[in-house]
Amino acid sequence: MKFYKKNKDLPKVDPVKIKPLFGMEPGKWLTIAYAIGLVLIIFFVAILPDIIDGQKRVTFTSTSGIVAVYVDDVYKGGTPFTTKIDSGKHQVSYRVNGFEIDNFTIKVGHPVFLNWLFPRTQKVSSNAALTAEAIESRTAQLLDDVNAYSAILEYDDVHRYPSLFSQYAASTGSACNADALKAAMQFVTTDAMCQDAKAALDTLGLSLAIPYASLNENSTIGTADEETPVVTAKSSKLRTDIMTVEGFAISEADFSNGREVTATYPSVMEAGKQVHTDSFNISAYCITEYQYAQFTAANPDWALANKDALIEAGLVDAYYLDGVTLSLTTATNKPIRNISWYAADAFCQWLSSVSGVTVYLPTEDQWIAASLTDTEGGFQKSLMPSTADGSPAAMLGSVWEMTGTRFIPLSRIATEDVSSVLDDYDVQTDMVVKGGSYVSDMKSIDRYSVGVVSRSLCSDFMGFRIAWN
Repeated sequence: MKFYKKNKDLPKVDPVKIKPLFGMEPGKWLTIAYAIGLVLIIFFVAILPDIIDGQKRVTFTSTSGIVAVYVDDVYKGGTPFTTKIDSGKHQVSYRVNGFEIDNFTIKVGHPVFLNWLFPRTQKVSSNAALTAEAIESRTAQLLDDVNAYSAILEYDDVHRYPSLFSQYAASTGSACNADALKAAMQFVTTDAMCQDAKAALDTLGLSLAIPYASLNENSTIGTADEETPVVTAKSSKLRTDIMTVEGFAISEADFSNGREVTATYPSVMEAGKQVHTDSFNISAYCITEYQYAQFTAANPDWALANKDALIEAGLVDAYYLDGVTLSLTTATNKPIRNISWYAADAFCQWLSSVSGVTVYLPTEDQWIAASLTDTEGGFQKSLMPSTADGSPAAMLGSVWEMTGTRFIPLSRIATEDVSSVLDDYDVQTDMVVKGGSYVSDMKSIDRYSVGVVSRSLCSDFMGFRIAWN
């Protein structure tokens, strides 16, 4: 048996020694190496990213509310906002709907230490007031915006109300257009808009009526005629070298254009007001496919072949003349359909030029006056109209009929007519249509029912008749 010693001697090993480098002892050159490594880490982590990025966060603000900011003629956003801008000198332009209100040069710094982690922000502000042109543009924008937002009756996380009145008050101040504000108040249709309008008026120190604020679901509003007013109709004609339009001369009349309704929106759209209409003429029937064919033949821009251009111009939609066959050889009493309000208005302008008589779409009140001549109150349950016997045919049923009346949501309970203000700013409001169509429920449609359509809408259930003085 072989025995080993418990404490066996280990082999001798030479100690490890770090050699000198460039004549420096290890303790010295290792310290330098660690320092260089630390510097490189700091450089690559804290400095190099900002050198490569070459930008700085810049916050743009304006005392004139939401203003478009252009940097070197490139749009960056609407105040207030923050974005990254390249370091160096830049030309900044503040604009409102294309009108410049301020222009200056800024120098953007270039922070290079941990700016990516702790970003430094440079502030740029403009105290410039709006120019007269910018105020007019902002006023037009307010009217366009309230017209659009009045159609939204509930707001949520998707549809948010943007405080249109307060923004206008903040940007225009004492230079605001009070008449335009009066018009805008008639488009207030929700509590959110109403509170915003009140806040804006407080800011401006103005006292203007807000029709919506007077609504109360526990009360009624509007007047109705106790008896059907007597309105007479006599046969008349509009003669041209191209066509003859059968019509009726409608006597002047005084009547209510609606009924008594609950004082809530949208019920007040049909609230009755006492109105007066002077005598006028109205076509016995809606304009027919044959008559519209004569219009498109004389005006190729409105022909079906030019549909794409009309759509691009926003004058019609994709259903323009859809399913309608226009013929110059076959006369028909079938109402023209799938044409827009713009197309109907263009037809009236053309007929005015060839007849020498001012032709137009009847107003809502004129349409009601003409309907009052039909004492039997018939409802046309087919597209083809009945015979015009003593009064205009098929005013209820057949097709919804376009009018020349703007749809202003609270106009029926407002004390002022603001149509001229909207005309001045060319606000493209929706338009009122009357009478229902042959597919409507005849129990829910009468002469006081109010329909609303956009000006470019084309519908298989909508046409028009004309009026002239």
